[in-house]
Amino acid sequence: MEDTTFLSMSDHLGSVATALEWVVVLIELFAIAILLLGVVRFTGWFVSGEVMRRDAHERDHQLNRGRLALGRHILASLEVLIVADLIRTVLHLTLANIVLLGGLVLIRSFISFSLEYEMRALEKE
Repeated sequence: MEDTTFLSMSDHLGSVATALEWVVVLIELFAIAILLLGVVRFTGWFVSGEVMRRDAHERDHQLNRGRLALGRHILASLEVLIVADLIRTVLHLTLANIVLLGGLVLIRSFISFSLEYEMRALEKE
């Protein structure tokens, strides 16, 4: 099956396209940094709850705060990754890339919806 190219902006932009590809890589690295920061914050809340608190209620409270922080970082990272995917798709506009982008956006939207639902439930506790 051939990959039909609708419009390849990368062919017309030359060195600008190469620069934009690097911008996409930087955006993806930024998304990874957001995730890692979320893991560090979650670890801090988790350790604080497990080591510093003896009361079960306090431990649960600290763990929930950590889960909320991690969830927010995951959501932010997913949004940033969608931006990177949009730029990449515009640079290399093919039917396969459009279908892939649509699938990624659907999956990430479902994950975002699920995380937001869980975070709302945690905030009520």
